[in-house]
Amino acid sequence: MAWAVTTPTTSILDPSCGDGVFVELAAERLRELGASAEEVAGLIHAVDLNPKAARLTAETLRGLLGVPFEVRAESFFSLEPPGALFNIQAPVDTVIGNPPYIRYQEFTGVSRGEALARATGAGVTLTRLASSWAHFVAHAVTFIKPTGRLALILPAELVHAAYAAPLRRFLRESFADVTVISFRRAVFPGAQESVTILLASGKGELHQRLGLVEVESSRDLDYLAEVLKRAEVFQNGSEPTKWVPGHTGNRSALCLIRLQQDGLFHPLGQIGKASIGFVSGANEFFVLTPKDAAALRLPKRSLRSALVRARQIPSFEITHRDIAAMQEGDQRCLLWLPRRSLTRAEAAYVKKGEAAGIDKRYKCRVRTPWYTVPGVVVPEAFLTYMSDTVPRLCLNSAGTATANTLLTVRLPHVPVSLRKAFVVAFYNSATMLSCERTGRSYGGGVLKLEPREADQVLVPSVALVRKHRRELLALAPRLHEVLLHGPAVQIGKVLSDVDQVLLVSSDVDAQDLSEERAALAARRQLRASSESLVQEMLAFYG
Repeated sequence: MAWAVTTPTTSILDPSCGDGVFVELAAERLRELGASAEEVAGLIHAVDLNPKAARLTAETLRGLLGVPFEVRAESFFSLEPPGALFNIQAPVDTVIGNPPYIRYQEFTGVSRGEALARATGAGVTLTRLASSWAHFVAHAVTFIKPTGRLALILPAELVHAAYAAPLRRFLRESFADVTVISFRRAVFPGAQESVTILLASGKGELHQRLGLVEVESSRDLDYLAEVLKRAEVFQNGSEPTKWVPGHTGNRSALCLIRLQQDGLFHPLGQIGKASIGFVSGANEFFVLTPKDAAALRLPKRSLRSALVRARQIPSFEITHRDIAAMQEGDQRCLLWLPRRSLTRAEAAYVKKGEAAGIDKRYKCRVRTPWYTVPGVVVPEAFLTYMSDTVPRLCLNSAGTATANTLLTVRLPHVPVSLRKAFVVAFYNSATMLSCERTGRSYGGGVLKLEPREADQVLVPSVALVRKHRRELLALAPRLHEVLLHGPAVQIGKVLSDVDQVLLVSSDVDAQDLSEERAALAARRQLRASSESLVQEMLAFYG
C-alpha cells in the first residue's frame, strides 16, 4: 500500500472492495501520512456489487474512522468513466484491489455485455475467451488521473494468456512504467489460478519501461524496493509478447530460438493442428459402457470407440488391443452416434434422455436433433489437455475418437511411416520446455494447454525425425514402460535419451534445456504444495 498511496491527499478507488481489506489498509496508510479521518473518508471510494459486502465494508470504515463512510452497492461496470455525461465519480490518483475472477464460460448475459462495452470504450478489444478481470482492469484505468497509479492483484493469466494480449498492450500504452511481480509459491493455495501483482505508474505519460520479476513468496515483498531493482527491464518497443520473467533472456530460451532458427524445430501448428475433442453435453448419456449399451439394445452400427478420460491413454500409442481391454473391463468407452433412422431401442433411449432432461442441457438444446453429437473426428494423435508430470502425445493407432477431456492432433504433414517416430521424438527436453513456457500453470500443479497454445509448442521437424527414425523407434519400448509403469522421476532419463538422438549434433546445450524444464515442472509442484501465504500478501498492502 505504501507504493500505491504516497501522499496524505492521494485519492483512491477500490472498484470491487469485497470485505473491505484493501480500503481498510488504504485508510490506515492515509492516516499514517497525516490525513484526518474526515479527509480519509472523502479520499477513499469503494464499490461492490454485493449489497451485504458493501454494507459490512461501510461499517468497518465507519468504526475505524469514527466518521460516516459510504460504499456504492452496484456493479462497477454500471459506472460511467470520469468525463462522461452522467458520471458521478471523479477521477482518482490510484486504483487498488483484487478484481473478481469469473471464467468466460460463466461470464454471460447482461453483465458480460456491460463489461465488453466498458472494455471497448476504454480502447481494449477482448475476445469471448476473456475472463471478467480483464474487462475490469480496462475499465478501472479510465478512472485514474493523469500521472496516476494502478496496483492490483490479478490472475497469472495476465502474463501469458493469449486473450490478455490486448490488455497487456493497453497497459503499456497507458502507463510510463509497468511492473509485474510473479510468485514461485502459491499465494492462495486451493485456488485454481496463480496470481501476480501489477504495479503501473505514470498514467498518460509516454511508455518507457516494462519490468518483470519473480519472487519466491510474498515474504519477499517486505523488501519491495529491492524486488523492483531486480526486475528484468524492457524499454519501449522491446517488450516480449508474454510477460513471463526470464521468458526471453535466459540460456534455455535462447536455445529454443536457435533450434527454430536452424530449422530443427518448429511450432506444431506448422505441420498439424490441435483442437478440442467432441462436446456431447452429457458424456454420462452419450458415452456408455459395453454392458449398458447391450442392456439398452443399442445397435453396434451406432457405437464407436471413444476416450473420455486422460488416464485412458496408456502410453505414447493407443492400439486396438487397448480399446479391447477397456471394453473387457466395461469402461465407459462407447460413443452412441445414431443414424438418421432410429431403431426402436434407440427411440426408447431418446425418450429416456428427454425424461431425464438431457435434451434441455445447453449443448444439447442448441442442436438438431439434440441427441446427435457433432464434431466427432478420428485424429492421428491425442494430446493431454491437463498434465501433471509431462504433457503426453499419443499416437491414435486404434482409430478412436475422444471427448474434450483430451486434445485431438491432426498431423497431415507427417507421413504415415514417420508418425510413430514423430510421437517418440515429441518426448524431448526442448519440446517439454516449450510446453512449460507456452502452457498455463493451474492449481494442483497442473499444466494446461489450450489448442492455440498447443499449436505454438515447438516440436522436431519432419526432416529431423526422418533422419533419426531408427534411433527413435529403438527408444519406443523404454518410453512405453516409463509412461505406463515407471515413476515420474524416470521421465527425465527418457527425455535425455531422446535428446541424445535429436540434439547431439545441434549447437544447443541439451543439459540447459533439461534443467530448465525440470525446474519449471518442479515450480508447478511447489505451487501446489505450498502453505497459505494470504496474510503475507495482505501485509504487503499494509
